[in-house]
Amino acid sequence: MIQLAEIFQDGMVLQRRKKVSVWGTSSLAQQIKVRWNDEVLLETEIGEGEFKISLPEMEAAFQGELHLSGSCGDHVVLKNVDIGEVWIAGGQSNMEFTLQCDKDGEQAIEGAADEHFRYYEVGRYSFEGEAEEGLKDASHWDRWLPFQKEYAPWFSAVSVYFAKKLRIELKIPVAVIGCNWGGTPAVSWIAEEELSGDSELRGLAEEYNRTVQSLDMEKYLVQDLKKRKHASSPEVTSKVDLLMKEECLKAPGFFTKLIGKWYAKFQGAGPHDEKRPGGLFQTMVSRIAGYDCRGVIWYQGEADADHPFLYKKLFEGVIRSWRKAWEKELPFLFVQLAPFEAWQGCSGENFPVLRQQQQEAEDEIKDCWMASIMDVGSRFDIHPKEKQPVGERLALLALGKMYGQDKLCEAPRISAIEKQEGIIRVEFKDAGDGLMLKGELDGLFTVTSEERVIGCGVEIEENCVYLRSPELTEDKKVVVEFAYMPYCQMTLYGSTGLPARPSAPVEIL
Repeated sequence: MIQLAEIFQDGMVLQRRKKVSVWGTSSLAQQIKVRWNDEVLLETEIGEGEFKISLPEMEAAFQGELHLSGSCGDHVVLKNVDIGEVWIAGGQSNMEFTLQCDKDGEQAIEGAADEHFRYYEVGRYSFEGEAEEGLKDASHWDRWLPFQKEYAPWFSAVSVYFAKKLRIELKIPVAVIGCNWGGTPAVSWIAEEELSGDSELRGLAEEYNRTVQSLDMEKYLVQDLKKRKHASSPEVTSKVDLLMKEECLKAPGFFTKLIGKWYAKFQGAGPHDEKRPGGLFQTMVSRIAGYDCRGVIWYQGEADADHPFLYKKLFEGVIRSWRKAWEKELPFLFVQLAPFEAWQGCSGENFPVLRQQQQEAEDEIKDCWMASIMDVGSRFDIHPKEKQPVGERLALLALGKMYGQDKLCEAPRISAIEKQEGIIRVEFKDAGDGLMLKGELDGLFTVTSEERVIGCGVEIEENCVYLRSPELTEDKKVVVEFAYMPYCQMTLYGSTGLPARPSAPVEIL
């Protein structure tokens, strides 16, 4: 008997123009023939036990059938299969954030009627056997679902807007595989061998191991089960839904009474914890590793704000782990963290450093590009409710970087800073036909000298910003920062409508 891996189901989408891997198990060694509709793609022999075959490259196609016929009489048919563009959506809660919680989600759900945008959500299980407990609503997990009104509310909002733009531009089937979990740090998504190979990352794993060794395991398992039952209760899930849907407009504490009692119950390290080093790579990523795709879209980092200077190394670990698992140099398109100040025990104090780490990751990692969302943050909410710009900017990067379209897809960033008597010239690249303002620029640039802020007039000309002050003398050393703060409202854009990226402090004479 031939049994395919779980992800190979009716309604799936296969990656076009790549050799596609298909795997599973066979109870017998036998010859198999693989057909796409009436076309024979492959004839080969598979052994008893696990097998893996590679199908030839195919062009985009709609609603076909994939047949696997074995010489021992086995016949597997996968129906309603599309061939198109497949992407994986990884990260934490801002990628998990569902369409029903989005600012424009209601309208998007009403218009959900696209059979050729399909979504597959990898089940969020953090340890072997959790699925069998039946505590979680898995009705929308581990299934290929079309973008229709009955399913769309549970799709990742970022993934929806990303896929919709690709569908419009490419006019072929598009699929997104969601592999994400709210509140998870990067270390959860890194393979164990990558953690052990680096002293700093190994330190995170060793800290976790020391914690586990100190646990009374019998007591831990009892408490953990209580926690997970509590977390899946209707009372808590309804409060979480409210928390995600309603934007926090006041200072921290606004929702404390609403969620305070159960919030603490989600904390604590142990072998069932989704945040444990390498855990979700083992329980989620490994289940889809090798499913051929164009690349990864990634939105994560908030959970790593307590060690921001380590983030580039952590993200590199994620990318290396996933590329090794797929045995391909998967491109990563990722989101720079949005402006944010504070929310429910979380602080944006270290976000400027973490954003700079993300910028360095883009600069240093091959086939890794970053989208800026510095204009859609929420001061007191770590979950901005407007995901359409996020998804569409990731799609713009994909179109420009992966699909060869002639588009300026990168956000403006500072490329040079020069000081003369009375003036600082700040030049931006990727500004298109020039910079433009949507509002006031006040407060985004900070110029300091001897720990004192210098007030400057601001002018914009083409792709440059000029900061003017009589205090800017040639003999005075100054430090220039741009949007290097936890929260701001970006008002400086390139001509393509993309918001400028923040810049770390730069010292100039």
